Amino acid sequence: MDYELLRTFICLAKLKNFTKTAEQLHVVQSTITSRIKQLEHNIGETLFIRTNKNVVLTNAGEIFLPYAKKLLSIHASAISRIKALELFKDTLNIGAVHSIYDCHVQDMILKYIQRNKRIAIKVTIEHSEDLIQMLHENQLDIAFTYLDIKSSQLICEPFYSDKIILVTGSQNSSTVSAITDDELRNLPLLSSAILTEPFQEWFYSVFPKNYVYPLDINISSNIITFLKEGIGYSFMIEPAARRFLEEGSLVEVKLLERIPPSMESYILINRQRINSEAVSRWLTEFMPSF
Repeated sequence: MDYELLRTFICLAKLKNFTKTAEQLHVVQSTITSRIKQLEHNIGETLFIRTNKNVVLTNAGEIFLPYAKKLLSIHASAISRIKALELFKDTLNIGAVHSIYDCHVQDMILKYIQRNKRIAIKVTIEHSEDLIQMLHENQLDIAFTYLDIKSSQLICEPFYSDKIILVTGSQNSSTVSAITDDELRNLPLLSSAILTEPFQEWFYSVFPKNYVYPLDINISSNIITFLKEGIGYSFMIEPAARRFLEEGSLVEVKLLERIPPSMESYILINRQRINSEAVSRWLTEFMPSF
């Protein structure tokens, strides 16, 4: 596969214009036209419908686009790993969900770097489903997710069990130390992106199915700025809130009735890389009984 053809296809699919694509890729427009014709010939399908000014993807183009992106990503990962061998003995590709990275994995990586100077590390922050896909495509060696996966290609082990707590800012004038379910339902509750199935089931056993958050942010740590200003309440995993609880900018509100389930996280290891030096050293460092 000619990866320049894939880059051109992806860029044209995004910009929908031959002239803009040529400018973006620093080539003449005829080169873009030639590359797309060559790619369509290779695939045996028309990928774009041309109009006077712009282009749109055909059905075949829509189907091919995500695969083109994956092929390019896998190619880039392979080149990166090979290039790293010029300076390092191996490369460790780690993936983690944002909250797991902030609360646990970041400190582990810091220790690993300090003790393994000849191992390069590449970190990817993504959602659980995306990380699992990357593991199956051999783009990752290890991933930390909220999904317990059964796969012949992966080893899955429990990682952390984190308590979920309700917090608010210490400046919130309406703060109480403990609340009932009825009181909880009447709070201005801000979303902090806890999307695991057990928590969602628990949440909608307390709140109506059509509940709308006054503020909904898809990265949990970003809600803290608003909480510290005394705006609303939010559920958070305890390690993410710990520093702010200790310094007094956040306070915990106890739940008197139903308690949310813990957040269970998992470490997933790519079996194809388990005997590599990078992964072996990680397991020796953090999972000696493995």
